[in-house]
Amino acid sequence: MKMRNGVKAVLSFVLAAVLFLAGTGAAAEKEIVFNLAVEPKTIDPVQNESVDGSDVIMNIFEGLVRVGPDAKPEAGSAEKWDVSEDGLTWTFHLRPGLRWSDGEPLTAGHFKHGFMRLINGENAAPYSYMGFFIRNAEAFFNGKAKAEDVGINVLDDVTLQIVLEDKNPLILEYLSFGNFIPARPDVVDKDPRGWAAKDDFPCNGPFMISEWRHNSEMTLVKNPNYWEADKVRLDKIRMTMIVDSNTALAATKAGKIDFNKQLPPQMTPQLIQSGEAKLANTLGISFSVFNLKKPPFDNPKVRQAFNLAIDRTAMVEKVAQGGQKPAVAYIPYVIPGTGPDKDFRGESKDYLPVRADPEAAKKLLAEAGYPDGKGFPKVAYKYNLNPVNKAIAEALQAMWKQNLGVEVELSNEEWKVFIETRNQKNFQIARHAYLADFLDAGSLLELWVTDGPMNVANYSNPEYDACMKEARTEMDRSRRIGAMVRAEELLMKDAVTLPIYFYTTAYIQSDRLKGVFLTPFNWVLFHRAEVVE
Repeated sequence: MKMRNGVKAVLSFVLAAVLFLAGTGAAAEKEIVFNLAVEPKTIDPVQNESVDGSDVIMNIFEGLVRVGPDAKPEAGSAEKWDVSEDGLTWTFHLRPGLRWSDGEPLTAGHFKHGFMRLINGENAAPYSYMGFFIRNAEAFFNGKAKAEDVGINVLDDVTLQIVLEDKNPLILEYLSFGNFIPARPDVVDKDPRGWAAKDDFPCNGPFMISEWRHNSEMTLVKNPNYWEADKVRLDKIRMTMIVDSNTALAATKAGKIDFNKQLPPQMTPQLIQSGEAKLANTLGISFSVFNLKKPPFDNPKVRQAFNLAIDRTAMVEKVAQGGQKPAVAYIPYVIPGTGPDKDFRGESKDYLPVRADPEAAKKLLAEAGYPDGKGFPKVAYKYNLNPVNKAIAEALQAMWKQNLGVEVELSNEEWKVFIETRNQKNFQIARHAYLADFLDAGSLLELWVTDGPMNVANYSNPEYDACMKEARTEMDRSRRIGAMVRAEELLMKDAVTLPIYFYTTAYIQSDRLKGVFLTPFNWVLFHRAEVVE
């Protein structure tokens, strides 16, 4: 049947209007737009090591425990747990009737399967070490124990028992992190490397992926089978991938983006001053990392000289410009110390000046065999390309030239390529950054234990390892913090890294969006967010 022209015109108009509104993100009452900025390297929970990946993972998956509004662990898929008198056996009781997003039952066996993926050495998971608190997990990882020897026991479909290697003061903090996620064997085992690159895999969190246009946009929708679905107020989250911060800001100002933490550094101060942008404390550090097996950075005096040649105040005030604090050490401010009114930074000490010390830097470089930079070999600084990282790299290059008399070449790579380059330790000095995974200094210090999967510096110090081993199992908080204070002192003495600044996160949030939780770890939770028109 032929359609009359008038009716056709009306319907075409209506259809066009619907499509336009759907495309803006503003029309749908419970739809918001979040700028993810970049395509995550992976959203496989055991392979992810980046904030962008966590922004997705922590919204589509949920562990036995989850991060609460105070950034501390709270009950998640497990409604309660019991602890044996000796503190070594933890029994988690799942909430009744848990289901995956496709309606299939979620069982304790799925949690075991996910945890075993994390500690399976064949998977080379970056955070595998976080599972070593489980009995025989490290031995299994290294091929010295069988799977059945690992202290993860399925008592029944709703009960999971975890037996610890030693007493652990942070077991709940570990389990709240995005690596300890359940896994469906019928999903992940069919395609271990590629299952998480699709848009149709089942999830168990408040949201699930409905569409993924790679390097462009990912759409999350409310998971109707989530155990707390009645409290999830958003129907849809469109995660755009606008890398250029100026473009992202323009889209935000035009009302096309509801939450954006990708702001141009040169405009951030005025955005904060005007009230358009807000500033959140973030428990992390921006730094450069030396490859201790690549000359000339195999010499600690060279590393120390490079550290003293940096004006960290200028870096935060003139380069980064996001309200950051100069990094006077490795562990940032606000990380808890020995008591509720103390933080780690206050119980340790400052190791680095906030201004450059060219005289001391040149003296160290001369002692290393390079007076006034003469004879210093060709050095390349690698970084991933974005406006802030580019500006920091250029500032470092200029400061090393001015204060040490050395030439440093700059080399940039696309994000995924750069991560692989750094993980393969194919660099002399490289851009790095790390955000705490939970409220503890150990989250940042564990990176540098000998042969650790994230130890891209090739650092090895038995005394440092001993400090961290003590910190993992010491239940007395004062002694535990003391062990980590000693670990930081060794790390700074050996100049493994070049701390630049402690993070803050500047962001813009639309007035129509409420209840978003920008965690101190810099990833964003939307399960309590809502649209208010």
